[in-house]
Amino acid sequence: MSLLSNTTGNSHVPHILRLAAQRFFTCILVLTSLSAASCQTAFGQANKPGLKVIDHIWGFDGRVQPGQFNPLSILVDNQTDKPIEATAALQRVQGMLNRSGGKYVSEIFISPAARQWIRFYPYISNTYQTNWELTIDDGATFRNLKIDEFAQPRPAIKLDSDKERQQPQIVIFDKANAVTARPTSVKHLPEDVFPPYSTATIGLHSAFLDHDPDWEQPKQQAFMSWLRSGGRLHLLKDRRDEFPKFSGELAELNQPLNQFSISYGVVTRHQLQREDVSEDLVKRIGNTQVPIDELAEVDQIQKANEYGMEQMIETEPSSIDDSMFRQMRELTFPDHNWFLIFVLALAYIGLLFPGCYQLSKQKHLHFLSTYGAIVGLSIIFSLLFLMIGRRGYGEATNMQTLAIARAEDATQWNVFQWNTFFVTAGDNYSAGANDQQSVFSTANTLDREEVSITSGNSGRIQMRIPPYSSQTFVCRRQLSAPDWKLKILNHSSDVSGLVSLSIQTGGDFPSDTSNEYLVLAGRRIYKLKYDSTTKRLSLFGSKKTLTEFCQRDFSSMYANPWTRQPNAQADQKSEKQRFLDDALPTLVSRSLLDDLVTKPSEFQLPPDRIRLLVYADIPEEFRISVSADVQNSGRILFIKDMFLQDASPVPK
Repeated sequence: MSLLSNTTGNSHVPHILRLAAQRFFTCILVLTSLSAASCQTAFGQANKPGLKVIDHIWGFDGRVQPGQFNPLSILVDNQTDKPIEATAALQRVQGMLNRSGGKYVSEIFISPAARQWIRFYPYISNTYQTNWELTIDDGATFRNLKIDEFAQPRPAIKLDSDKERQQPQIVIFDKANAVTARPTSVKHLPEDVFPPYSTATIGLHSAFLDHDPDWEQPKQQAFMSWLRSGGRLHLLKDRRDEFPKFSGELAELNQPLNQFSISYGVVTRHQLQREDVSEDLVKRIGNTQVPIDELAEVDQIQKANEYGMEQMIETEPSSIDDSMFRQMRELTFPDHNWFLIFVLALAYIGLLFPGCYQLSKQKHLHFLSTYGAIVGLSIIFSLLFLMIGRRGYGEATNMQTLAIARAEDATQWNVFQWNTFFVTAGDNYSAGANDQQSVFSTANTLDREEVSITSGNSGRIQMRIPPYSSQTFVCRRQLSAPDWKLKILNHSSDVSGLVSLSIQTGGDFPSDTSNEYLVLAGRRIYKLKYDSTTKRLSLFGSKKTLTEFCQRDFSSMYANPWTRQPNAQADQKSEKQRFLDDALPTLVSRSLLDDLVTKPSEFQLPPDRIRLLVYADIPEEFRISVSADVQNSGRILFIKDMFLQDASPVPK
């Protein structure tokens, strides 16, 4: 019986194994099917229609202008059947995943199955390899969705003087949605990409136009502001062999002259159609190099170097930004009582050892007495350090500003500013101005900051600032101010330069005794004095070449107090006043970037004009408003070109 039972039991083993194998393979098939289904679902979701970047344009010809706010236009296609209302954000990416600086944000609305240009105006301060990341957030479907990444292109100017000079940004405008390769000698720019804010047009050197562009009023105004600021417009004939007829804000371009000026800009009519624009013509238009007699400067520079002072001119925009911000932040550092802090630190260390050590050797005391003494000393000295080392040395929430204001005409100014906003209470703050075409940036900071930036007529910068710290940022705005009513009364020159100059001023001219007045003629810069009785400016003092004036004496700078040469008059000034005075040469050098010139030695003012420079305390109407009660201070360099009527050329 046992043998039969064992035989019968063993006969079921193969059957059980077969059932187990069948179930095992069934499970494998089910899991495979589910995995395939999930992969198919994921693949389908990954390929689900959404937002897609079709094209993007940096600047005006695919390059960027260092030291300026550059337009970045991104063409996005809505591949869904629903409208998309979201917030687009652009942010710098350093390295692999290190996002730095503030976010440039733009509210967008894209209709179903439609395309739209998204525009940002990032500030480019250097030419390093940098990527920019575009994300979309609608709060649901596209929650912080990364759409694309854009590499920062090459610059439009060379910051290295040893490299060959290259062509500035010159474009020909094409009609919207028009596809044409004519001409091949110049870069093409779709007219609908042109920015509606004049504060983002500085990098454009020249433009060709053979039709009346279909622009809204803001773009027309921005284009005319670019022209008035010194732009160069070249009008071509259309397909009917006629010059275009302009309307709206552009009607001023209908003058029949072959060449005419609009403020500081020049309009030239060519008896050509776009097919006839040659490479030689484009090259001649972009040739801004002026003949330079370097020997005239060498002697003066060598004389300055005889004093053994290290001479240097800062021209790289990011270096200027870093230098400005570093010194502006240092002005807000508290004046701690370091001697008392040092004495307290030594006393604390001495009481711990050998003080507490000797206390522990006292056998008549409980061993916990030593621990109690250590804890008590820690509490007492912590409170002392808190009272002595805490912030509260007269600091107040303040805004420090350095600015360069260039006149577009009698009342319009284009203003570039460095701002340092110091706060005593941590909070969310905002700065901005209405109806000033404002663009903002945290400049070339590598920190990841809680900063959100919007551009335009209601542009603002939103900042999260910890207590007793500062936030630095740059901005460019367009604003109006009263007419100075300047008039050149007399002007004469000879081979040595200006001999006499007298300028009559109006009642709104900045005339404080602390102001500095300069005039640039050709390649030389002269000091002026202001007579408050007659309200006139006249030549006063010595002259320098522009290169010599822009050199900075680092042995007498605010940043190097230990190596500063003794100067009784300078010692009477505060550190802040010394910094503001020393900043003038850098501001003059930095202002040449708006002329698309990087170095003073490469610039020469045309002989038909002089350039008035006024360095003054920043007026109330030029200050930027912030969402806090602040103490505003700073200086501004006003730059205004004045034409010489029937004037002879000013010698180099």
